Amino acid sequence: MRLVAPILLGMSLHTGCVGSTSDRPPGDPDAARMSRFRVLTYNTLHGLDVGRLWVRPGESEDDRTARITLQIDDMARVEPDVMLLQEVNPLPRMATAYVDGLRARSLTYNEVHQVDACGVRPLPGVAVVPGLNNGLVVLAKAPLLVRKLAGLKLSGGFGLCRDRLGVQFGELRYALIAEVENPASHRKLLVVSLHLHSGIERDEYFTQRLLVAQSEGRIQDQASSQQILNALAEDQQQRVQELRTLLAELKRLQAAGSYVGILIGGDFNFEPDSPGYRELQEAGLRDTYTVARRTGELHTYDPRLNPVARQEEIELPPTLASVIQRMPEDQQQRIKDGYRRGVSQARRIDFLFMMLADPAHPLGCLRQELFGRPNAVTLGAGSDHFGVLDTYTTDGNC
Repeated sequence: MRLVAPILLGMSLHTGCVGSTSDRPPGDPDAARMSRFRVLTYNTLHGLDVGRLWVRPGESEDDRTARITLQIDDMARVEPDVMLLQEVNPLPRMATAYVDGLRARSLTYNEVHQVDACGVRPLPGVAVVPGLNNGLVVLAKAPLLVRKLAGLKLSGGFGLCRDRLGVQFGELRYALIAEVENPASHRKLLVVSLHLHSGIERDEYFTQRLLVAQSEGRIQDQASSQQILNALAEDQQQRVQELRTLLAELKRLQAAGSYVGILIGGDFNFEPDSPGYRELQEAGLRDTYTVARRTGELHTYDPRLNPVARQEEIELPPTLASVIQRMPEDQQQRIKDGYRRGVSQARRIDFLFMMLADPAHPLGCLRQELFGRPNAVTLGAGSDHFGVLDTYTTDGNC
């Protein structure tokens, strides 16, 4: 499927329409066509310090307030028509805080959400870890309408998370699937906010380094090395399976409804050319980065430029820490140092993928940029990730 900006632009309603709409009948697809349509995906950072058996605040209340205020200021500055957010904590309070904060800046948004990390909440108002109710949010700018279709569980086995109830003893992953509709044209778009399995980060990068080290004889404990490779492959396969679960549900929803296309955004925890990335390509989805006008590389996780990411302590994932325990101490240290170097490198792990149903329209103009980068005024960043902001236009100003 081709990326078609005009269909997307028909989703939106603003004052800057292309031509007059007064002589067009209600429901005319061109009645509310826009010269600009913006979509943002953004991992907002839950702000928690998470251990195996505990969760506690990872920042002071003043620092958190300042960071969220900066996020809302940045959102108000660019006014996305649709926002796909991850690591919003705690829900539903923080989803409401974004809506209220934007309203205070004269912008009206509606939201839907899905909790994906809740701990144990046996009764409303009763939680083993009170500060944890983390999850996904979709915001749509009025007059666009947004409706939650599903909080789709992608992986995690036993357990579930809801707004006020939940049982979680291990990682759960969800996708928030929503429908965004233009009430004038009645065009509807399927939108998805997700946060895939993390595990051992930079799996392709470390797989290649381990294979090279094995071939050069720099790793004596071949059994432990193979265990690490197996763990990396398992992480990759889990993300692929999560995406297959999502794609099957989207196919079902497409068959049951009439949608102009699909938009998927989030923190995918993979990089381009990984198995998960290829899975989406083979399903017909397009990484909008590959067709957008942009300036250079757009690394969404970049400790060099992001002061919040630079402050994070890099701990080994439990799987990796467990595997290397049997290795000699010097070899353990080399792997730890190599892992920390690798995950501190700039990389692109947040994406906007698009598939539209009608390839018959001419291509519009798409520009992609990073959202939430420090500047001379703010100096700081609102999250450890930069967001991805797509702007679709038909007025030639790309």
